[in-house]
Amino acid sequence: MDHSLHPLFKPIQMNGTYPNSYYVEKVPAAGLMAYVACYWESGSLPNTHADVAKREGPERSMMTVPARVLPDGCTDMLITYDPVCSKHSYAYCGNYTHPFAVPEPSDDGSPAGDYTFGVRFFPGGAHVFHGMPLEWFTDKRIALQECWPEKLNELQERMAETNHFAERVEVMNAYLSPLPVQASTSENDLMKNVLHRIFIDGGRMSVQELAIREVISERQLHRKFSEWVGISPKRFSEVVRFHRVLSDIHQGNTADWAMLAQNHGFFDQAHLIRQFRKFYGETPLTAAREHGRMLSDLYNRSVAPSVILKS
Repeated sequence: MDHSLHPLFKPIQMNGTYPNSYYVEKVPAAGLMAYVACYWESGSLPNTHADVAKREGPERSMMTVPARVLPDGCTDMLITYDPVCSKHSYAYCGNYTHPFAVPEPSDDGSPAGDYTFGVRFFPGGAHVFHGMPLEWFTDKRIALQECWPEKLNELQERMAETNHFAERVEVMNAYLSPLPVQASTSENDLMKNVLHRIFIDGGRMSVQELAIREVISERQLHRKFSEWVGISPKRFSEVVRFHRVLSDIHQGNTADWAMLAQNHGFFDQAHLIRQFRKFYGETPLTAAREHGRMLSDLYNRSVAPSVILKS
């Protein structure tokens, strides 16, 4: 893979506006940027923040936007901390092919301090570390030890000693940086070239044309995509095009829906709505209403090394 691909594809995730919660992101070490999109963390804030939200009354709750997990071609390593049990759990999530809303955390009086730390791998990035076909993990969340046994005990020991997001970033950089890359140069170059073509064309190029330009069969292209990304090149291209539309909505380009459909290669507005609903779960109009709450700002807009966003 190649870090130069990142500016060409910056998928947006909806992290919601739930009270007493936070979300933070940071870029990885320079040597990992070809494979890792970003580190992120979400969790609960101390009760003082929750009390403020409650005092703001019903107007606050009316502004709440649900957190949504949107298909984006990325996979994630997740480390979740439970303050009640003082225990970390480790998981790996493959590509999600359908969107879903994350339930709002219940205010059950549990102590604050829970969090989920994530490593968001750029499309194709995780494959070079664990060497397994990504299609094995599509639409699945499995225990990390089942697919990522490399020095996992060492990671767990060091992560248990951390108290802050910045410390967890340092631990993960130190863990991932020396891991061997398990991919041939020729396959890496092929995937880099195909991804570049898909990104540059905004997901509109057909699988047949992609294969012709890379001088391979469509069957070979499909097999490599299943191994490296976890979904077919056609499905991934649809995801890329969806995020291009979502990015336009995020930037407020919603005055003419018919023109938006035309600009992104849809047959008509109805075609745009059907495809958008498949990956967002709601219509483009709903996304336009929620666009001000899209919180993945470091990866999509900010040039700062880290940013924390509170509801």
